[in-house]
Amino acid sequence: MANSQDICNGESASGSAMSFRGLEENARALLKVVTRGINRELAAYDLTPMDFAMMRLFLADHVWTATALARALPVEVSAISRMAKKLVDRRLLSRRRSRSDRRIVFLQLTDAGLALSVELQNRIHAHEDRLTEGISAEDTGTFFAVIERILANSSAIEDS
Repeated sequence: MANSQDICNGESASGSAMSFRGLEENARALLKVVTRGINRELAAYDLTPMDFAMMRLFLADHVWTATALARALPVEVSAISRMAKKLVDRRLLSRRRSRSDRRIVFLQLTDAGLALSVELQNRIHAHEDRLTEGISAEDTGTFFAVIERILANSSAIEDS
């Protein structure tokens, strides 16, 4: 029977050779294939992942301020302002000043921005579906449960 050292060296418990990649290497590889497809979808519309992350927030809450967006993403307000200007210039976002405090600017998706956000969200879901083709719903559920457990373990480590 193989011991833990054998397994780490690429030998399974049955003694046969196996491909062993640790958590970090697998997570990095998975992130790479997921983000490559997302970046490909966004590049067709000259958007960055951060542009889309911001646009995606508007699908849940329709009106945001730059300060609230900066907290949610989290990035500097100045970066949000630059991204918002780019999206306003492309007519994907609109700006509206608060009537009670002219310093406050509300941002929201235009109809074109909403349509593009929904289309991109659907394209990204289709990419994810292609990546998980042939994987059962049960296996997908187990995969997500394992990820949640790892994240919970990490939080417990950080809190201790």
